[in-house]
Amino acid sequence: MIHTVYLVRAVGFIVIGVMLASIIVETNIISRLGVLTKGVCRISNLSRGSVLALLACIMSSTGGKSMLAEFYKRGEVGRTETTLTVVMSTFPVVLGESLFRIHAPIAIALLGPAVGGIYVLLTLFAAFIQTLGALIASRLLLPKRTCTLEGADRQEDRSIALDWQTIKKGARKAYPTLRKIVPILIVSMLAIEFLLSLGAGIYIAKAASPILNLLGLPGDVIYALIAQFIHFTAGYATIHALLLNGVVTDKQAILTLLVGSMVVITMIYVKYSFSMYVSLFGKFGVKITAIHYASSMIAKIITILLVVMWY
Repeated sequence: MIHTVYLVRAVGFIVIGVMLASIIVETNIISRLGVLTKGVCRISNLSRGSVLALLACIMSSTGGKSMLAEFYKRGEVGRTETTLTVVMSTFPVVLGESLFRIHAPIAIALLGPAVGGIYVLLTLFAAFIQTLGALIASRLLLPKRTCTLEGADRQEDRSIALDWQTIKKGARKAYPTLRKIVPILIVSMLAIEFLLSLGAGIYIAKAASPILNLLGLPGDVIYALIAQFIHFTAGYATIHALLLNGVVTDKQAILTLLVGSMVVITMIYVKYSFSMYVSLFGKFGVKITAIHYASSMIAKIITILLVVMWY
């Protein structure tokens, strides 16, 4: 059961984690991560426009893909290169925007460095598989060309600042995120507690038991999957509650989180990615969505299989 003290503690950890992450982003430290993508770009056959869009995705996924769409509309980037760039952007986006700004601080705060840290690394690994696959495909499918990175060099020259103004700016930017996350977290956790008190999850667990048994997961993890379907923070909180009660082991918690992340990814593509890609690329956006989603699922399945075999 989710008690009031735990609920308050979970909300407190989330507020602190998101605030700190937002402040760190405002110091411009994340902009230095462009060097991680530079090595990939230099061995790829992407055009200058695709490389600049790829680097921009580290700071803003929407901004980088909007830039790519502009090059595509101008005819400077073809369909194959556009699709490969979108898939290749997965690791920069997860590393620079999605993970370190929100997911990683919350996962580690709620689940601890063992489970939370390993899950974060596996999330990065799954994203890296997608980027690596697109990189190999670009070497095989695209004509060989020289990649220039002047835009990235200018970005890396940005100074790192940590002062009161930076802290206030980071706190202001964290507020909209917290305003969305915290109410959803509280409502979701209370809803899960209500389901547990009614015993409604027993029937759901029985229906999902074949899949859960295949991965060696107890039926109780269905609560975490339901919570993660509602919002990823609720999933993290529910997994932590199961760990505290000894319902799942660390390995089972990680597997549950990975399976739940597939649910989260599906919802993101249905609610947001599809609309974004269609708005940016027109009908071609449907194909981009399908390929990007398929690559995400394949990468997650590979990651889950590795955990089952070697963790």
